Amino acid sequence: MRSGEESAAARGTAALQKGLSILDALAEAGGGLSFTEIAKVTGLPKGTLHRILAALLDHGTLRLDARDSRYRFGWRMVEYAKWSTADLDLKALAEPELIRLHALTGELVMFATADDASIVCQQIVSSQSALQTQLREGARLPSYCTAAGKALLAFEDGRRVNALLGQVELTPRTSSTIVDPLLLRTQLDVTKARRYAIDDEEWQEGLRSVAVPIIDRTNRPIGIIAVIGPSFRMNVERLHELGPDLIRSAQRVTGQAAFTQPGQPPKINMTNDQSISCAVRSSAFLGEGPYWSAASGTLQWVDILAPALHISNLQAGSNSVVALPEIVGAFAECSAGGLVIAAQSGFSLFDPATGRQTRITDPEADKPGNRFNDGKCDSRGRFWAGTMDMTVVPGQGSLYRLDSDGSAHRMEANIGISNGLGWSPDDRLMYFTDTLARTIYVYDFDVNEGRIYNRRVFVQTPENMGVPDGLTVDSEGFVWSAQWDGWQVIRYAPDGTIDRTISVPVPRPTSCAFGGTDMSTLFITSARIRLSSQQLAEAPLSGSVLSLEAGVKGIAEKPFHWVGATAL
Repeated sequence: MRSGEESAAARGTAALQKGLSILDALAEAGGGLSFTEIAKVTGLPKGTLHRILAALLDHGTLRLDARDSRYRFGWRMVEYAKWSTADLDLKALAEPELIRLHALTGELVMFATADDASIVCQQIVSSQSALQTQLREGARLPSYCTAAGKALLAFEDGRRVNALLGQVELTPRTSSTIVDPLLLRTQLDVTKARRYAIDDEEWQEGLRSVAVPIIDRTNRPIGIIAVIGPSFRMNVERLHELGPDLIRSAQRVTGQAAFTQPGQPPKINMTNDQSISCAVRSSAFLGEGPYWSAASGTLQWVDILAPALHISNLQAGSNSVVALPEIVGAFAECSAGGLVIAAQSGFSLFDPATGRQTRITDPEADKPGNRFNDGKCDSRGRFWAGTMDMTVVPGQGSLYRLDSDGSAHRMEANIGISNGLGWSPDDRLMYFTDTLARTIYVYDFDVNEGRIYNRRVFVQTPENMGVPDGLTVDSEGFVWSAQWDGWQVIRYAPDGTIDRTISVPVPRPTSCAFGGTDMSTLFITSARIRLSSQQLAEAPLSGSVLSLEAGVKGIAEKPFHWVGATAL
């Protein structure tokens, strides 16, 4: 090779390395970076970066998202992924993770695949001190009563699940086996939402297990990783602690980016008026929707993934837990008594005293993979609630308004994760959060007609602050937003600038609401779902409800105004 050719080859190799550094930076950031962020991470000169980005855009390797001016992977990467996984030996890819999980747990670890309505054990990593069972490579297990099987069923297409369950009789293997098809489907929905499954002595007495699906780029389950152990070592709490480790193992098998993880607590100087207290000590998976009931003087909230309603009497120091029949993302008191709930199956009335559920309407009956996530009543008693896809597919969620006659109206579409809602004190503005877009939107609001229009960005959070979750608005018109994975709650001025930043001792605050006798206490719910045991040790209040004397009053919650024919 002549020297000129060698020089050209070297320049080409250098350009390729720079292009690959950009792709690596996007992957490490979870798939989205601005031009400025890419330049900072890669250290490339702006001119060079512009040229390489232009080439990657032309090739389809990257795309520029017009919504937020961030570079993301393009269609060409999907094509590469399709062919790169076509002939992969999934069993070989999973083996290092099985070995790692066995070293971590000391329990039997299994890799399995599906065969119609059964699970086939493909590989086992165990030891003499681990579980001694009849499990062997090639063994077939039932899908409906094992963690491995339920992990698979939860992520299959709904029609295929119906077909698979139609092939088997749900016979009781133990006294804990779920044989009610409706109850099993409810548990599969919860499994899908939390992304791991558990078997609490449902397959064999004395055994418990936890499992996660290995998901391909089209959200299709292609394998399962499970940890199985004796009940005396594997209590239910340990199953839930292991869930996040298994999720990350499954994601590493296919090279997919893990779900967001909290960083270190921000270093913020706390003042005395920002002191945080623990109002309700709890281990909720996904505490949400705090609601102060002035009528009963209680703080009410839900654990979406239990699923359960908590009624906390702070003065008496009690916390009553009411089991909910399905996933419930949001609720409000109802003028006819009981609650209105935004549930997995749509809008319903619910009586906590009797457990009676009365259906109103399901605006997304055609989307069984969606669930409601957050909601609130406006000043006229209309209930607003939004949905999301349980596997967090972008653009699948919508925002609905439930009127007093039971009619539901879709008010916004193409939402990633519907979240925090609130209104300005003068009812001229409505705030609505799309967590997946890291954005709080603001609309002009017609209180008489219940109409929203002129949507614009109120706040878009940078990547190092967490993502906006639930919110509330105080009597001065300032917006308080809980920052998931951000260890903080932020108070925004009406113009969108940050007024206060309150550090909290949990990485995943989920929502906030004002309450107390004078409506000046800010209650903050939190989550522990998908936090590792080490993270939970560092933030033991995760899943609890915190409180802050905010120095400003909130706006009292309005009950749902119900005039429909059905009442509790």
